[in-house]
Amino acid sequence: MRLDRSSLPRTVLVIAAAALAASAPACKRSPAPVSAPPVSSADPKQVVAEVDGKPITREELERKASESLAALRQQEYDILRQTLDQMIADRLLEKEGTARHLSKEALLKAEVEDKVQDPDPARINEVYEQNKQRFRGQTLDQMVPDIVRAVKQQDMGARRMAFTEELRKKASVRVSLEPPRAQVAVPPGAPTIGPEGAPVTMVEFSDYQCPYCRRAQGVVDEIVAKYQGQIRFVHRDFPLEGHPRAMPAARAARCADEQGKFWDFHRGLLTSPGDLSDDDFKRRAADLGLDARKFAGCLESSRHDEFLKASIEDGARIGVSGTPAFFINGRMLFGARPVEQFQEVIDAELAAAGAKDAAGGKASAP
Repeated sequence: MRLDRSSLPRTVLVIAAAALAASAPACKRSPAPVSAPPVSSADPKQVVAEVDGKPITREELERKASESLAALRQQEYDILRQTLDQMIADRLLEKEGTARHLSKEALLKAEVEDKVQDPDPARINEVYEQNKQRFRGQTLDQMVPDIVRAVKQQDMGARRMAFTEELRKKASVRVSLEPPRAQVAVPPGAPTIGPEGAPVTMVEFSDYQCPYCRRAQGVVDEIVAKYQGQIRFVHRDFPLEGHPRAMPAARAARCADEQGKFWDFHRGLLTSPGDLSDDDFKRRAADLGLDARKFAGCLESSRHDEFLKASIEDGARIGVSGTPAFFINGRMLFGARPVEQFQEVIDAELAAAGAKDAAGGKASAP
């Protein structure tokens, strides 16, 4: 069932767009640059330009463009995977339709359209209240038809996905399309939770002033608890230029680390309100029982700045352009996503590691 955008009022599209935009919110440093895809087979020593006789090699060029190229590789995979999932869904629907002696359209009508009811008044009112400013003074009664249509389109999309998943579980589906994997550095001194030899390493690039990093913390806590012993979680800093207190907060967390309290301080920054001022940091340190003089001296110094800058450079090199950005065995998940999306990737990585062990290979996290 395809959404015919031309037949919907602009208000309906606004509601739908708002729902899509909220699917993986993140704090972004800048729009992802657009450039030509990399030519991976090119000779790294190839001279691509000369300035006053001094050459610029292909290797230098790709290193400089690494952030843009990494983002493009991820975008390419996302497009291919979405298209592949649609092709798989189409084949499953055709197979089910044939088994029931129904056309694909009749099958979708029976399993999707006919099973989605109009939203109840409470839900209509909730959508209206959430989008009231977008409706420019139009009353609830005026907006009801548009809201009903938008909500039903959303529900039909969800029902179609659920029905396709039901068919997928009954069929034999094997996906061998490999996602791009970044080589994510875990330097000595990076805060970690979990065994170093865990089959899954999950690295988060985070910004303490980013509201979406705070939103993601609950998911991180759930994942770390659920996969205890199977996952190594690594924190890396990526303070954004537009967040003036993000770098001082990262510095303060490193100062807490000097006294063995990194994770307590880190989690407090993401879950407890505060203005991220120096006084706020000192109050948090005092609450954790840290030595106030040592903490203040560290906070006033710049001894952790090189470590933090290296973290930013490492993130940019593998395509991080905002926060939170997660890498699960090198596979990127960008933004504050639902826990189910993390579980899907982690379970796939654990299954792959188990298959390697069963075959006599050695599974290791990159």
